[in-house]
Amino acid sequence: MNKFEFTFLLIFVSPIFLNLAKDTKNNESIFFDDKKSWELSLYYGLFSETDLLPILLRQDTNYKKSYIYAVSLSKPLDYKWRFLNFEFESNLVKHDGIMKHWEWNNFYIAKINEVFALPLSFSLGEGLSIASQNPKLENKDVFFNPLTLEFQRDSIQSRNILNYVMVEMEVGKRDWDLPRMFLRIHHRSGVFGFYCPPDPACGSNFVSYGIRYPLDKLIP
Repeated sequence: MNKFEFTFLLIFVSPIFLNLAKDTKNNESIFFDDKKSWELSLYYGLFSETDLLPILLRQDTNYKKSYIYAVSLSKPLDYKWRFLNFEFESNLVKHDGIMKHWEWNNFYIAKINEVFALPLSFSLGEGLSIASQNPKLENKDVFFNPLTLEFQRDSIQSRNILNYVMVEMEVGKRDWDLPRMFLRIHHRSGVFGFYCPPDPACGSNFVSYGIRYPLDKLIP
């Protein structure tokens, strides 16, 4: 891990420790919204060879037998900008199937809650992803497919540390007694060759489904 990666790691892990920091006068967090508890999420995902934008715009997926099982904790920040709410999430992921490694992701989330007063929310997350080993399916060899005319000119070697992006649609309201459900694209990204040149960069996508519930309702 070089100095640049270490700096980014500190940025995206620091909120975990900032939660311990308190305003001594009011005994309140100086970073998170104390009026809202941490939330627990569990989700399952299936690997897709398709890039992020075709998945989102055309629902085009080409699945492989590689899976993720994730557990995460998230909490709203004490900050809002117009219709955007902000959160921080940390999740731990176990890979199964073709890939067997572990993965840890820390990221910030911009969220639009209850669009048009409906129990429907949309989120975009940005952060850092750390894998316990170089993920097998993120590496690519030089190849040419005559049927699709797809040509991989350069081989691609992925890295343990990559950028993390998630796009999510959630159904439900925070004050419901039932868990909220969500669909998430779990995306590790080389950021157009920034982390692992050449472009097209390395990375992976998992189409994921999960549930979410506030911890204060699970543990009164």
